[in-house]
Amino acid sequence: MERMWFGDAQLKYWNSWIVAVNVSRGEDNKSYGDIYFVSQSRDEAYDKAIELKKAGKMGHITVMESAGDKRYVGGLEVWPQ
Repeated sequence: MERMWFGDAQLKYWNSWIVAVNVSRGEDNKSYGDIYFVSQSRDEAYDKAIELKKAGKMGHITVMESAGDKRYVGGLEVWPQ
């Protein structure tokens, strides 16, 4: 596991879903966590987070989507036609 700021994790693991455990806020009001699992599949990432939550030994758990090639307008994903 690697502890890192979520902004850096989203850039490091491009086009992926990231499961982070032991999530906390730093002094600079940024969220940090231990990167536990990285997957191309959203469902696989959420399944892993649910499994970890049921085990109850990893503190606060979150799933996030990393940066990628998707284009957004006003927070909405732009789908090609």
